[in-house]
Amino acid sequence: MLRSYALVHGEDQWRRAAFEDASLAPEDWAVQLAWEVVEPEAPDAPNATPPPAAGLAFDPWCRLYHSLPEAGQVERTLWAAYDLLDPQSQRPAPVALFEAAPLPAGEFSAIAQPVGALDEPRGLAVDADGRLFVAERGAGRILIYDLWERRLLRKLVLAGARPLDLASDGRRIYAVVEGSPDLLVLEARSEPRRLPIGLENLSRIAAGPAGGLWLLLDAGAQDARIVRLDAPDDVLAVPFATDIEFQEAETLVAARLPGEDFRRFSIQPGATDELPPIRARDYDGRGIVRTPDGRIGFWTRRGFRHAVPARVRYVSEGRVTTFRLDSGEFQTVWGRLFIDACIPANTQVRVHCIVADEPPEGAVLLRSPPANTETVEIRRPDLSPPMPPVALLPADNARGLRLHRRETGRELPWVRQREGDLYETYELPVIAEAGRYLWVMLDLSGNTRSTPRVRSLRAEYPSHDLLRRLPRLYSRDPPAAEFLRRYLAIFEGAWQDLESRAFARRALLDPHSAPPELLPWLAGFVGLVLDERWPVERSRVLIEEAIWLFRFRGTVPGLKRFLALYLGRDVILIEHFRVRGLGGAVVGGDSPLAANAILGAGFRVGGALGEPGQVAVLDQGRPADGFAVHAHRFSVVIPLTLTSEQREVVEHILILHRPAHTRYDICTVDAGMRVGVGLYTGLTSLVGRSAGFDQLRLGSSSLGRHAVVGRPAPGTRVGSGRLGGDTRVG
Repeated sequence: MLRSYALVHGEDQWRRAAFEDASLAPEDWAVQLAWEVVEPEAPDAPNATPPPAAGLAFDPWCRLYHSLPEAGQVERTLWAAYDLLDPQSQRPAPVALFEAAPLPAGEFSAIAQPVGALDEPRGLAVDADGRLFVAERGAGRILIYDLWERRLLRKLVLAGARPLDLASDGRRIYAVVEGSPDLLVLEARSEPRRLPIGLENLSRIAAGPAGGLWLLLDAGAQDARIVRLDAPDDVLAVPFATDIEFQEAETLVAARLPGEDFRRFSIQPGATDELPPIRARDYDGRGIVRTPDGRIGFWTRRGFRHAVPARVRYVSEGRVTTFRLDSGEFQTVWGRLFIDACIPANTQVRVHCIVADEPPEGAVLLRSPPANTETVEIRRPDLSPPMPPVALLPADNARGLRLHRRETGRELPWVRQREGDLYETYELPVIAEAGRYLWVMLDLSGNTRSTPRVRSLRAEYPSHDLLRRLPRLYSRDPPAAEFLRRYLAIFEGAWQDLESRAFARRALLDPHSAPPELLPWLAGFVGLVLDERWPVERSRVLIEEAIWLFRFRGTVPGLKRFLALYLGRDVILIEHFRVRGLGGAVVGGDSPLAANAILGAGFRVGGALGEPGQVAVLDQGRPADGFAVHAHRFSVVIPLTLTSEQREVVEHILILHRPAHTRYDICTVDAGMRVGVGLYTGLTSLVGRSAGFDQLRLGSSSLGRHAVVGRPAPGTRVGSGRLGGDTRVG
């Protein structure tokens, strides 16, 4: 007999429950014990007045910039060149950015910038084009410095305004101005415009990776608070916060005074949960930054450091009570309860079940939010099922049922846990009277160092009906009948698992639902031998399309689809006879019409985009031996950079599924795109980041192969140049 399940899973459903000394883990929305911060044994004494703010910023080349307001200087440090765990690693000395060397003449007139020439530089920001913006508070201006060309582009003077902090969302820069309720928005070559927000005491600003601006008001004060620009009424109070920065797309970090841990918040639509803090030893209190590898960095008297996870202490006991689960029928005998949980050593989860057909009148348990939650907004609270009546709650000293770990895994047929998933499925019977409604109460307990986690629960209904198949003698006495029902549930559960698997056995014949270990067996039904080097998900699609692939084996569509299934991207297959004739570049696809559109002469096609020894050169459109050049040959252009294993798999596919009399060349983007060597417009011309080019690195790049020198000149993009300066008309 197939059963139904009542489910509690996910953020929205758990937030409608009642929490008591328990919280939600935002990373997987699992229930856990509430936590509190463990202060260090000898913490530094918090400074009542934090020092003036300074700026930290990274450029696209992972170089760190640090402003020194008192010295009037901005330093550049090679962040990745120093390893704290390597005792042999030596920190490179910082380089002063604004030194005394003169700048190029012309529109940007030479200005001597000795060390200390800047007047109290504060905030720093770098845009997507590698331009550094410096908020020079004392001089009331913003300096724009081109890091690539190492020259000062602009000095943007703000009339009577003092910039404090800067933030970048890519192209645009947002500036906080002292004493102003508005923000300034500017780009490297555009004039600033005011963005009215109407907030007083603006101090710091942070731009979220997923969009949105966050503002810190009254930095370093008792009433410091964080607001979001598009929702200024949602205020997050963080006393003595000195700076804010995003660690991830939805994780906001608030730095506090020196000696105090950084607080972290998970910013979700409609809810803000506090995460375990991170420790910042010797933080100077002047600002933080997100490093290119996703950590939070700060400055100390010993230089740049990274924040590390702080140790937290969990409460010993907590409780979560679900909302009402409805079976839809009165006098329902509930079956088993399945719970996906992670229960470490010295922790425990016990369960109470409350069942009723008609809940008694009176007070009900109040719905309370999770601990460590700052703000929460329940979507459609009127749809939340009722909580249990207080009269039905178990006594305070009542001990719930313990969980039994299922050795066979989840009860759902043919469902496997993800690799690396620490959650296991536990089971216990619902020991309660018959009733339509069910409430589940979870008692969590731990040792203050670790906590159990419950991700989801599923209540099975109705229970088995084996008692009805036995003589009435065995169910006359209610206590004996209840014991026998629970006893028979052990065997009925095993039968139910077998029956469910038999009923869902069709899942074994579907390549998208079959377990990975059964894929070779399933592939044998269509005469396919799987290559273990293929990813599992692509092997599933290969089995699904195997019949079609065998039907078109050895043809251009078949080879292209076979390679696309493995690589996850379409490839270009060029038959050499289609580019025969006068030679030259071809516009369009591989159709005969496009193959005859000639733009010039002296081009060639071949392996690795024209590797010597693998290509035939077309000299002014007259090949020396047209048959040897074009007959039974084809090239496969792959717009990817292949690893050695991927290249071996591609060659294996071509050897098995190409026509036996043909020869092939494999062309990837590693060799680049070179005019005169296999470059055909619309066929082998790949423009963009996927073309395999990167910035030139000395000692590790080959010029003309996979590296590019320099960057596009100014004036090649609308809005990036200045007429008369670096852009000319005509």
